[in-house]
Amino acid sequence: MSEILRDLRFALRGLRKRPAFFLLVVATLALGIGANVSIFSFVQALLLRPLPFADPDRLVRIQAFKGSEPGRMSQREIQDLQRSSTSFEQVAAYYLSQYNVTGDGPPEAVPCAINTHDLFAVLGGRFLYGDAFAGDDDFYRQYRVVLQHDFWQRRFGGDPEIVGSSIVLDGGSYVVDGVLAPGMDFPPGVQLYRQVTEYHGLDGRRHSVLARLKPGATLAQAQQELQRFAEQWQAQSPATHRGMHFEAVPLRDGWIGAARPYLLTLTAAVGFVLLIAVVNVVNLLLSRSNERRSEMAVRAAVGASRYRLIRQLLVESLLLAAVGGAGGLLLAVWWTRVLTAMVRADLPAWMTIRPDPAVLGVAAGLVLVTGVLSGLTPALRLSRSQLSASMREGTRASAGTGSQRLRGALVIGEVALALVLILGAGLMIRSFLALQSQDLGFDADRLFTVRVDPPYWSYNKVEQLTPFYDQVPENLRAIPGVEAVAANQNLPLAGLDEHTKRVVTLEGQSSVEQENNPFIHLQSIGPEYFGAMGVPLLAGRSFTLQDRQHTQPVAVVSRHLAERLWPDGDTVGRQLKLGPPDSEAPWLTVIGVAADVRSERRIGAASPDLYVTHFQFFTGDTYFALRTSLEGPELVRQVTAAIQRFDADLPLFDLAPMHERIAKAEWQRRVSSTLFLTFGLLALALAAIGIYGVVSQIVGQQVRELGIRLAFGARPADLFRRVLSQGLRFFFWGSALGLVMSAVLARLISSLLFGVEATDPWTILGAFGILFLVAVAACLVPARRAAALDPLEAIRDPS
Repeated sequence: MSEILRDLRFALRGLRKRPAFFLLVVATLALGIGANVSIFSFVQALLLRPLPFADPDRLVRIQAFKGSEPGRMSQREIQDLQRSSTSFEQVAAYYLSQYNVTGDGPPEAVPCAINTHDLFAVLGGRFLYGDAFAGDDDFYRQYRVVLQHDFWQRRFGGDPEIVGSSIVLDGGSYVVDGVLAPGMDFPPGVQLYRQVTEYHGLDGRRHSVLARLKPGATLAQAQQELQRFAEQWQAQSPATHRGMHFEAVPLRDGWIGAARPYLLTLTAAVGFVLLIAVVNVVNLLLSRSNERRSEMAVRAAVGASRYRLIRQLLVESLLLAAVGGAGGLLLAVWWTRVLTAMVRADLPAWMTIRPDPAVLGVAAGLVLVTGVLSGLTPALRLSRSQLSASMREGTRASAGTGSQRLRGALVIGEVALALVLILGAGLMIRSFLALQSQDLGFDADRLFTVRVDPPYWSYNKVEQLTPFYDQVPENLRAIPGVEAVAANQNLPLAGLDEHTKRVVTLEGQSSVEQENNPFIHLQSIGPEYFGAMGVPLLAGRSFTLQDRQHTQPVAVVSRHLAERLWPDGDTVGRQLKLGPPDSEAPWLTVIGVAADVRSERRIGAASPDLYVTHFQFFTGDTYFALRTSLEGPELVRQVTAAIQRFDADLPLFDLAPMHERIAKAEWQRRVSSTLFLTFGLLALALAAIGIYGVVSQIVGQQVRELGIRLAFGARPADLFRRVLSQGLRFFFWGSALGLVMSAVLARLISSLLFGVEATDPWTILGAFGILFLVAVAACLVPARRAAALDPLEAIRDPS
């Protein structure tokens, strides 16, 4: 240990004499390590960190599919699966809602899960006080709730006597059955749980399903059982289940499945950045070791063993890596905050992106690996014979062609990796720009959105909801600067509420023909919706204030849905109803066809939207979208005042400009594009440093040769071109290798691209051109230095 400390002190003294070298190496490593730690923080949070539930690997989500359209499950399907399953230990159901909490403070809209009693058992949730609901009461109206721990502390001050007492929700009284222990955050953001209420009808697909596999059961076995389950339902209820199937996916994949390929691609990209950084440091240390050959030769001559010299160099490289790692951790903390802000997605609390022991362990491992890799190559190049030669050649011994070739090979590798990253950045950016140009189907400019859910006890009749739909939009339109107001139960890109995905039956349609019907997206809107949102009407008419409860039920369909249901093109005047053929729902007459809207995502087929008017289909829970020149706190204040002028007990929630909702819907592509661009710029900078360093060393070693050339008549321009061509040779060899490596990149990211091919020639040419300009810039300084040499002084140079 004392020898290591002595080596450490010696290394510190040496590095203090070369502050520029020290800072360059540390900054290079800090950038590489910091980028890797920040990305691993994301990977750890989203892909690797264990979920805070009992045996999380056995938890799966089950979805129903109509063709390729995902949907939720009905009450009877859930009860049948609970009774018959041999693969699932427990099956729980829930759907999301919210309640207006009043009393003991200002009115507040609280996210709520309406769930079966066994949801807590499936998750392995523990209770701090009280217990779960009674199992026999599922699907019957119960006025009992369970409180999430943080909500209990915030709203009720952590009162331990809350169990058994009553709280006021939506104007009704509910008894508190229990308080969950800390850490139970499922579904994410939920603060209140109420036992599920009976919901009649096979088309009532509002339930999300969470199940726990039995010990020893596999996901493949569960999927086979779900296939048989679907076949049984198709046989007994062909009118509703023909063409339907069910799928089970691991719980984690249900949350981050779409982000997984992006994270894995970014992990590979940031690994390239670290590799470039290590190569650069190896080159820098090789250069310094060549300058120290005479020093090492003297130490060997006075008795230092080769092992002792190698250990000294490794201690120095590990010291540099440790300081670079400390700087990288600081950068990682900052980068992680920036990236978290860029995500803008509603991730569960248990997926919080933060440094944890695993992240710190990876950082420590990166420091060790980079320290050893960067120091080992220069150290191993030392040999007794080389050191003896250095003693004979003097204090400025030549590094030899071997070292020069090694450094050149490393620079070629840097250039290749840099080209791959720049190409990836170009493809990701072009893909993101193509996505941004994709038509949403509505005008998102200057739209501000807010959600209001009138409490059930006060707004459960037509006479109560009709004034709400009439007066609230009028109050909002009266705000100065508001040009139009749109109302919709399912605002585009607000996170489509899947319980509004319904089956439909067409007039005169057989059960076999109904198999081709998709799950439609039911949207209950106000009469001004299409005009306010900028959605063109392609045929027929829109809703009017005369379309009320006692008039003919009417509907507007999107063009995509019209083409699916009536491919002959004759749509206006057709009739359809929600549910299967035996549904008691009223027949709706189609009065218009609207342009397609991207309700869920920009990519893929447009949404199969069915619009009804909220004066005929009362929903209560409604988004209002205001087209306005106002923004910021003043707009929020005026919107709040306008709505509460109608009812002072109405809480507002989910307030956001429309562009924020759009950003949430496509965060993976935005973050990937930004990070690839960042990594590409880092790779460019590091490659430029590498090329500059090697070319500068070549010039330094060829000073006498260049002076002789000048003395025999060579012009400065000839030397300039000679040095420039030597540097660009590294670029062309590296680019050739990079193009070969890019073929692997193309396969890796092709599925993540939109509107551009992974082999797009213009992107490849652009990446090649950018790297060429950087390589030329890196060679200019040593080339100009060579051109400015004085022949006499160059010939006297001892190198």
